[in-house]
Amino acid sequence: MNFVYDYFSSLSEKARYGKWQLLFLPALFCVIGFYIEISTLSATYIPFKSLAVKSVLFPLVFLFIGFILPVSLWRRYVIRFRSGVRVLWNRDGFSFAFLLLVFAVFLLMVAIWGGSADKIYVVGLGGSYTAAELKEMGKYQNEIVMLKRQLTIAGMTFQVGELVKIFFMIFVAKMLTDMRSNEQIRWCKEFFLLPFLAFLPIAFMTFLMPNYSMIMIFALLLFFMIYVQKMEYKLRIPLTLLLVIPVVIAFSISKLDADDSLVNVHGVNRIWAFFHDTGPGSDQQNEALQAMQDGGIIGKGPGEGTIKLRLFGARNDFAFTILGEELGFWLMFPIIITMMGFLFACFWVAAGVKTSDSVPKNREEKAVLLAQNIAWGIAIIFALNIFLHIGVNLKVLPNTGQPLSFVSSGGANLAMNFFLMGMLVQISSFSREEWK
Repeated sequence: MNFVYDYFSSLSEKARYGKWQLLFLPALFCVIGFYIEISTLSATYIPFKSLAVKSVLFPLVFLFIGFILPVSLWRRYVIRFRSGVRVLWNRDGFSFAFLLLVFAVFLLMVAIWGGSADKIYVVGLGGSYTAAELKEMGKYQNEIVMLKRQLTIAGMTFQVGELVKIFFMIFVAKMLTDMRSNEQIRWCKEFFLLPFLAFLPIAFMTFLMPNYSMIMIFALLLFFMIYVQKMEYKLRIPLTLLLVIPVVIAFSISKLDADDSLVNVHGVNRIWAFFHDTGPGSDQQNEALQAMQDGGIIGKGPGEGTIKLRLFGARNDFAFTILGEELGFWLMFPIIITMMGFLFACFWVAAGVKTSDSVPKNREEKAVLLAQNIAWGIAIIFALNIFLHIGVNLKVLPNTGQPLSFVSSGGANLAMNFFLMGMLVQISSFSREEWK
């Protein structure tokens, strides 16, 4: 009974002191996204009931879930890394964060090898087909790959990467909290080895899909979550040098000949096409850039854009382009500034959590530190989504297929974004002086 009393007492405090104004900008972005989704549907048939459930009800439910789940739950059973203590469990029991990581790997496995009855709509064929049916035709490899990335539960299809990204973030936040508690944010084998071990199973399963852009996102999420930790500057030097690796890989791919077998590998072909201005992904980006140019300064006007009707996946991967074509630069510029303000607010919440300057020792200090690490992870996820999406739409980055947070078509991505916002509002209450 004491746990129930403490939980509701803590929840009322967080509801009172949480910064609910953080939800204003995501709600505004959702209105824009709702307009994009409706404008891409047939005027004679707009399933408002389905849209209301997918774009309003589900996000609100997940916002509520994200807020009421106590952040301290994720560290109640700590994964310890000091010698002589098991990684999977300790004297307190199993780690919830580790179980989340295991569940994430399980979801990836089900997406890759399960769901044989799942179907995907193929524009060129005008119908929905399973992976087996597409394989018999000997083509539509991109659609087959997409089927390996998604699951259908209760009639709702979602990409498992959206869930895995959150589970992976919570596990990394947990891992870094324990490393800080054990004074391992320093030059030691645990500092370099353990983050890599956390990344390896997720990256390997994602590689089998294959989904190379999601591997990159996992790597960047891990990198920046480590980078924001308090550490000596000499540690930041090898961390910074790690950023050279993807650059070297990208330029190595760009030097390949067009008839090289590696160029035809899904994902690699998009990087090659980016440097050679032709091929998968690059053609979409060229169309998107042309649509932005057609919009110009003042835009074609709401509802007058055509890119959303002719470009596959426009309302997801090229939502920014749809807005640019219809609204023009004069309205897109304040939208970009508003998005940067939203990201600033997210990082401000994470930086404002009142953690102890010394090494956290008791449960309360560790819980607050974990809350800060999760807040950093949430802010980094939103930043990656926004910067990668806009970069792809402006063709300054290879095509990664990342949605624009709160704006791209609703579904699992929108629900997960509001789950993160629920957690962030809860964590924002930790910025009070009383939480020291």
